Amino acid sequence: MTTAAISLDEIKKRHAALSRTIKRRNTLEYVVGGIAAAFLLVMSVIAFLATHAVVDWLMAAGFATLALGMVIVGLHIFRKSTRVGADMEASGMEHLKRRLEHERDLLRSAWLWYVGPIVPGFVLSYLGYWMANPERPIFVLVPGGLTFAFLVFVVILNRRAARQIETEIRSLRNGDLAHQQVL
Repeated sequence: MTTAAISLDEIKKRHAALSRTIKRRNTLEYVVGGIAAAFLLVMSVIAFLATHAVVDWLMAAGFATLALGMVIVGLHIFRKSTRVGADMEASGMEHLKRRLEHERDLLRSAWLWYVGPIVPGFVLSYLGYWMANPERPIFVLVPGGLTFAFLVFVVILNRRAARQIETEIRSLRNGDLAHQQVL
């Protein structure tokens, strides 16, 4: 395998591919998260209006907390995805590496900023349902277990994507033009 300096055109091409991938991912997150947050907000209002006991308040608070967690995630994505105002031609390879490193670090820490804000809402909702129906723990354990498995899956997918980006960063450092782009 031969290595050569990566041309500015190749850097621009990779940068454009990264930008498209990030834009597509973020747009999907905003749409799906926005729909889910709106639904959960409506559910929390309905649940708050129909409260008769503490457990009803707990479940309604869980829905509201989930909606708030999703808004926090969306705001974090928006804040972290703003571009660095560097000139591509002036910074070239370094600019692309910085963007890739930023994305890698963001994906590595998804458990903290992506999964973390929604966990309290799930806990409150499932706790409220369990308190309302303590004789049927299976109706909390199964969805709670499935939710936990899904959140672990999300973390694993983000860690995998971070490893793929790390591979791309290494290929840029080595100037390896023959390396398959992983984005």
